[in-house]
Amino acid sequence: MSVRNSFVETFSEDQAMRIEQAAYYHLNGINSANKGSDPFKWACLIVIGYQCVEKYPKDHSITVSQDDFKKWCLEHGELGSHDGDCDYIALFCGMYSEYIKDAKEAKS
Repeated sequence: MSVRNSFVETFSEDQAMRIEQAAYYHLNGINSANKGSDPFKWACLIVIGYQCVEKYPKDHSITVSQDDFKKWCLEHGELGSHDGDCDYIALFCGMYSEYIKDAKEAKS
């Protein structure tokens, strides 16, 4: 099952589209020139970096809670295997480590 399909199965097609729309709202030449082999992973990383689920869900009509999103990312998101661009400031600040299983295990 694809990462996007897993998200849809867990939350809904509407919420998957909201995640994608939020990511596209924040795209720029630095964070989006290469969306990688799985653009939904890219979208998840962008919304994490811009805190769309954490602090600004109403701005993007996202109804998935931060806790549920984080849990899904850790269990099904496979974000550690993303092979494209991301929000590099978020990466350097360590914002992704709470959402990537291997990174979270390495911190423990």
